[in-house]
Amino acid sequence: MKTITISIVTVMGFLAIAATKVSSMDFSVVGQTLSIGAETDLNYTTGVEEWEWELTPSAGITTLGIGLSVATDIDMLELEEGNIFQGLDFTADYEVPSTNINLYTEVSTDADLEFGDVTVGAKFNF
Repeated sequence: MKTITISIVTVMGFLAIAATKVSSMDFSVVGQTLSIGAETDLNYTTGVEEWEWELTPSAGITTLGIGLSVATDIDMLELEEGNIFQGLDFTADYEVPSTNINLYTEVSTDADLEFGDVTVGAKFNF
């Protein structure tokens, strides 16, 4: 029982470290700031006893108050099976000045870069 407890604590500690955002790099491009970074998420789901590890590289730029970004998810546990690239996620958002309202548009592609449905919405933070 003690070994199981130590193993669970070790795994939880590792997961807390692994599920963090990697620092992004900022570059100046034509007077605008281009941010390039990545996020990794390693998790374990009990019940189905399944490990998942995703790496999400992304790039974004903000110009005239509109944030434009692109990202893709890579399943790190399936690298040897050849289905690494699943598509791209494009996002544009605009934070309305002096309000807590964020307007956004999202569209994704599949692995063949064919676009899917477009989502348009507004978020309100309070």
